[in-house]
Amino acid sequence: MRNRLPIFIGMFAALLIASGTMFAHHGSGVSYDTTKMVTAEGTVTEFQWRNPHVYILYDVKDAQGNVVNWGAETHSPVVCENQDGWSKSTLKPGDKITISVFISKLGTPRGLLAKIVLNGKVIIDDTTRGQLAGQ
Repeated sequence: MRNRLPIFIGMFAALLIASGTMFAHHGSGVSYDTTKMVTAEGTVTEFQWRNPHVYILYDVKDAQGNVVNWGAETHSPVVCENQDGWSKSTLKPGDKITISVFISKLGTPRGLLAKIVLNGKVIIDDTTRGQLAGQ
C-alpha cells in the first residue's frame, strides 16, 4: 500500500489540474457583459473558422470617424454548421454586416456574438444568450 500512495497522490493532483482547465474555458459570463449589447455596421476583415470558437474580425467607424477593428466570438465550427447553418464561406472579407455583440468587460473592442445581419438577412440571432446567462 505504501508504494501506491505516491501514485495515487500524483493521479489525484493531475485530475485536479485537468479539471480546473476544463472549467476555466467556458467563461462567457466572465469575459463578456451579457447585459450590455452594442450594434454596429461594419466590414468583415477576417472570418476564422476554427476550434474552439469561430471568430469574426470586422472594421467599424467610431464617432470620430476612425476605423476600429472589432472581434466577435461565437460557437464552435460544428455548432455553427449544425445549428446555425453556417459554413467556412458564410462570411468573406469585404462583406458588409450589421452586428450586435455583448461587449468585453475589459473595454476592448471585442464581444460575444449576439446577432448578424448580412444582405438584409439575419444569419444568426443569439440575443437571448444574455438572458440565459443571467439565469
